Amino acid sequence: MKIKIFAAVAIITVIGAVVINTVVLNKEISSLARAVSELNIRGVTPEESKARADALFTEFKKKEPYISITVSHDDLTNIEDGFAELIGYLSVEDKDGAEVTKYKLENALLHLRRLSGFNIDSII
Repeated sequence: MKIKIFAAVAIITVIGAVVINTVVLNKEISSLARAVSELNIRGVTPEESKARADALFTEFKKKEPYISITVSHDDLTNIEDGFAELIGYLSVEDKDGAEVTKYKLENALLHLRRLSGFNIDSII
């Protein structure tokens, strides 16, 4: 009987941890994707855009240790590369390149959110 109780508690604990992790990841990644989407490149000075992009990258780096526990490191590397490319374009004041990279970065974050959620893609 003790084994059955232990097994039930263990499975409930694992399922609870997975649900909590998925909800937290969804929230964190959604907030990053929203912030990248709202990044204004054309309506402000390049210095302001670069400062905001740097702040977003710092925010991502703070969240990355938790995200990396359950997310593919290749996906995280793609996002880091996207931030580096975006900041590079903003440094040289290439607004067209920055806009394209911003949308690619936003798409990479949304892809990461989709893969970390409750769906068949996250299982396969």
